[in-house]
Amino acid sequence: MPRRDLLVLLAAFALSVAVRAPLVDRPLSAHHEYCTAFTLIALTNWWEDGFITHQGMPSGGWIREGEALYPSGPAHRNERAAGLYYFSHPPLAYDLPYALFVLTTIPPNAAGLQWMNICFHLLTAIGLYHVVRLALDRAPSLAPLFASTLYLLVPATLWFHGNAYMSDMFVQVPWVWQLVFALRILRRGARATTRTWAGFTILLFLTLYTSWLGVFALMTVVLIAFARWRTDRGVPVLGIFGCSALAFIAAFGLTAWRFLQVIDAHALIAHFEERFVVRGSFGAGTDILASLQQIAVNYRISYLPVIVLLMFLFVVRWRRGKVFDHVVPEIKLFVALTGLPVLLDHMLLLQYAEHDFAALKAAPLLCGLAGMGLAEVLRRWQWTMLVLTCLAGVAYFYRTNPWPGRDGRRYAQEQELGRFIAANAAQDELVFGAGISTEPQVTWYAHRNVLGVADEEAARRFLVEHGRDRGVVIEVNGMGYAATHIMR
Repeated sequence: MPRRDLLVLLAAFALSVAVRAPLVDRPLSAHHEYCTAFTLIALTNWWEDGFITHQGMPSGGWIREGEALYPSGPAHRNERAAGLYYFSHPPLAYDLPYALFVLTTIPPNAAGLQWMNICFHLLTAIGLYHVVRLALDRAPSLAPLFASTLYLLVPATLWFHGNAYMSDMFVQVPWVWQLVFALRILRRGARATTRTWAGFTILLFLTLYTSWLGVFALMTVVLIAFARWRTDRGVPVLGIFGCSALAFIAAFGLTAWRFLQVIDAHALIAHFEERFVVRGSFGAGTDILASLQQIAVNYRISYLPVIVLLMFLFVVRWRRGKVFDHVVPEIKLFVALTGLPVLLDHMLLLQYAEHDFAALKAAPLLCGLAGMGLAEVLRRWQWTMLVLTCLAGVAYFYRTNPWPGRDGRRYAQEQELGRFIAANAAQDELVFGAGISTEPQVTWYAHRNVLGVADEEAARRFLVEHGRDRGVVIEVNGMGYAATHIMR
C-alpha cells in the first residue's frame, strides 16, 4: 500500500473512531446491542466459572443459575445442553475476545469488546483495499483507497464494527482477507505460491470456524473455480478443492468436537433442524414478501448514501457507454466472490437475513463497486463525491443511532430495568418478567436470568413444576417497576 493511501486510510479510520467514540460504552440497548450483551454473558460465564467448565461453549444466559432448572442426570444431558448453550454459530467470535480479555487480565466488559470490534473494522478495511487492488490487477488507481474509505464510513460498518458485536460481525475480518487469497489464486494468469495456498486455507478455515457465511464463501470459491476450469485448464481446480475440503473438515470437525462435549450427535442435528425452520427460507410460516421488504429496509438503513452514489455512477457510465471490464480486469470475479456468498446467505437463511446485521455482509461488494466507479469519474469530482458520501453516511448513522442525551432515554431502559432486578431479587429467587423486556441486555445488567411469564399465576405454576420455593415477579407500574415476591 502506498504511503499516501495508508495515511488517508488511517485518517478516515480516525474520523470513524471520532464519530463512534460518544456511543462507546453507553448503556446497551437498541439496534442489536443485544448481540453485544449476549456475547458478554457468554464470556463472563467462562471468566467466572472457567473455560473448561463449560467446554468452551457460549451461552446467552447465566449458566450456573440456569443449571438448577434442569435435572442433572445423564438422561437429561441433551435437554440441559439445548436449554443452556448456544449452537447456532461456530465459536471463534467468542474465543478471540475472551483470549484478549484473559491476556489483558481485564474482565469482559462492553467498552473493551466494542473497542476490539472497532480495531477489527480497520483490519477489514485494509483487507478490502487489497481485494480491490487485486481485482484491478494491481494497476495504479484510487479505487482501492475509495472503497476502503467508504467501508470505514457507511452506517452499517460504523455500527456493526463498533457497538454491536457477535459472530455475524466478526466474520467480516477473516472473510475479507480470505477474498484476498482467493483472488490471488483465481485471477487470470495467477501463479500461486505455497504461502498463498497456506493463507487461502487458513483464512477459509477461520471464516468457516466463525459463521455460516464461511460455508457460502467455500461454495462460491469451488463453483467459480469449476466454472473457470471449464474454459481454462490452467485454473488449479484440484488445489482449490483440496484446500477447501481441508479447511471445511478442520473447522467443522473442531466445532463438532466442542459441541459434542455437552450434547449428543442426534440431539445436535435435531436442534439444527429446528433452528433452520426458524431461520431458513422454507418453513411453512415463512412470509417471503414480508422478509424481502424487511431486507430492503435494512439495506436502506445501512447503505443509503452508497446506494445513491452507485445509482448516480451507473447512470453516468451508461450515458458514456463505458463498461467496467475495460478498467477492472477481474470485475466479474470480484462481484462473484463478494456477492454470491451474500446472495446464498439471504436465499437460504431468509428469515435470519431479516436482522439488519445480515446486510453487513454486502459491504465489500457495495463499497468495492462504488470505489471502482468513483475512480473513473473526472478527477476534480472524485474527492468531492467521496467526501459528500462519507459525510452523508455519518449523518445517516446518527439518524439511526443518536448521541446519548438525544435518544429520548431509550438507551437507558434495559440498564435501569436490569439494575432494578439486581437490587430486588434474592439469590434463591427465580426472576420472572411479566410485560417487561427479557432481552440479553436486561440479563447482562441484572446478572440474573429473567424468565418471561404472562402473570403472577404463571410464575407460581413454574415454581411448582420445577420444584423451586421462591421467586420474584418484575412488572411495570406507574412509577417505574414493581417487584412482587412469591412462594409456590
